[in-house]
Amino acid sequence: MKKTVLVCLVVLVAVAAAQSFWTERKLVATRVNWDYWWLNVRIGVDRFDTVYCAVCRYNYSQSDPEHDLYVLNDDGDTIRSVMVWPGYEYQPIVQDAEGNNIYVGQPLLGQGPADSPHMDAGVTDDSNCVSTTHARGSNIKFTRLGPNGERIVWLQTIHTGDPWSGRTSLAIDPRGWLHCTYADDREHLVYGISTDKGATWAWDTLASIFIMSHARVVATPDTCIHFVFRTWTTGDQLRYLKLRPDGSVAVGQSVFAQGSARWDPNVALDSSGNLRIVYIDGATGAHNIFYTALRGDLDTGGQPVPDSVLTLVSDTVIQYDPIRVAGPKICVDSHDRAHVIFEQGTYGRNQTKYVYHIRQDAGQAVEERPKPQSMPMLEVSPNPVFSTAMVRFSIRKPGPVRISLFDAAGRKVRQLVDTNLDCGNHSVPLGRAGLQTGAYFLVLDTGNGIHQAKVVVAE
Repeated sequence: MKKTVLVCLVVLVAVAAAQSFWTERKLVATRVNWDYWWLNVRIGVDRFDTVYCAVCRYNYSQSDPEHDLYVLNDDGDTIRSVMVWPGYEYQPIVQDAEGNNIYVGQPLLGQGPADSPHMDAGVTDDSNCVSTTHARGSNIKFTRLGPNGERIVWLQTIHTGDPWSGRTSLAIDPRGWLHCTYADDREHLVYGISTDKGATWAWDTLASIFIMSHARVVATPDTCIHFVFRTWTTGDQLRYLKLRPDGSVAVGQSVFAQGSARWDPNVALDSSGNLRIVYIDGATGAHNIFYTALRGDLDTGGQPVPDSVLTLVSDTVIQYDPIRVAGPKICVDSHDRAHVIFEQGTYGRNQTKYVYHIRQDAGQAVEERPKPQSMPMLEVSPNPVFSTAMVRFSIRKPGPVRISLFDAAGRKVRQLVDTNLDCGNHSVPLGRAGLQTGAYFLVLDTGNGIHQAKVVVAE
């Protein structure tokens, strides 16, 4: 008995220590005797760190697609509310002070009237157009809205499958390319890419594993594409996959969280390209909200990586309640502080539900773990060169790359590279054949800078 009490005290102390890095939760909304099992909440933040929370006014027994909008300051205090907020052409879009549309998170499922359904995922491009995807039945639908809400593309079928749980996720990269993913038939991570604003799509299956769900996709400023998804093997796991700009695998299926239940991951990016993730420990009876952060800049040549390398912040319980918690959503403000809203209330119909906000305190920084040694911008090994050497170089941004070899008089004697390359580490051989003994200079020109390395050719 004493041992059990001691264990409980240790757990409570650990939870309290973890929560100390987060603000006390503040009430955003209350739904009394709510006529469904859960709510549908979303969160977003603008460039001024104003936080927007959308809370649904519908459930599966109602066709009313309206929401309430709660506007919070960066401490989570409600400064304005818009009751019965229809959003932006039924898409939950808000505008900041400069008129830029902001999509508020992901709803739980696409619902609403057949001609104006809510969308599962959405992004806003540089022209202030909103692109969204939606799973309805066996089809993935795509919609593109103009800056004033006009329908450019409306509910166009872009893929057919079996989107179990009815969810899609959508991202836009710096090139303006769209990336869509969903879990097909609970076993396949399906990935679609459009390079022409959704007019045409190319689809592929990135992974196949039993009971896959909650697939999320995000794009980082380096044009890499990141996936987080839940699966079940001998227990629940949350997995991570990363693609380079050319579509090649940078990080294979790495497991970053596992346990008896890991559910409903949601992802946001910080200014360093790290992935901030929240999730819960069950579908209907969760009592803990977990938080972690993954290194978005990691590149391991397509290999899975251990959690100790991938993870910047270990699994942390940021909220515990003996009464069920659910549906955490996350965003990151200009100070790289994570904001989370979540639902709390007994699972089931005709129960009172609450929506709360918590924010990461400035005292909790992302742990900077030692990174693998990065390759120098340009090096030759071995040097001096007796027969064959390897020229290794690192590219920070994708684009045209030229590597030329000059003799001591400044004459170009060989062109080693003249092509477009993706960011990352590369290498090219350098043979001694045809070169006289003496000193040479390699020049790497990436368009963003020039780097040189001295090469000695010896007998």
